[in-house]
Amino acid sequence: MPVLRHAFVLQAVRELGRFTSALSRAREGSSLETGLQAIREACVATLGMEFDTLTRFDAASVVGLFSHPEQARIFARLVDEQARLFVSHGQLHAALDDSVYAGQLLACSRQRFGVPRDARAAETLQLEAGDPAPLVQG
Repeated sequence: MPVLRHAFVLQAVRELGRFTSALSRAREGSSLETGLQAIREACVATLGMEFDTLTRFDAASVVGLFSHPEQARIFARLVDEQARLFVSHGQLHAALDDSVYAGQLLACSRQRFGVPRDARAAETLQLEAGDPAPLVQG
């Protein structure tokens, strides 16, 4: 069973990598709703869960749904992407809320899975997604 979970998580990371450029394009040149839709699609494709549903829960509860720290990091990345989208459209209060929530997700991931496993998750995600910038410093 752990092999299947690992394969699922690796596929999720690859899917996020596939969506990364689309999310960046949506943030820079599209309407707010188009960007939000791209984030929703990426969440369903990578995690198999609805973005809007997950964001209604506190960070600890959401991280409790995941079996790997990589999943929490993927979701934190999507929340962070939504914050960037809000900034690009001048909605700074919403962006701040999402940035705080992304940080809470990462902190809860570290608490649940431990720092070494979470650090490995960050490395895996960055390598698979091809994103040289760190997600969140902490």
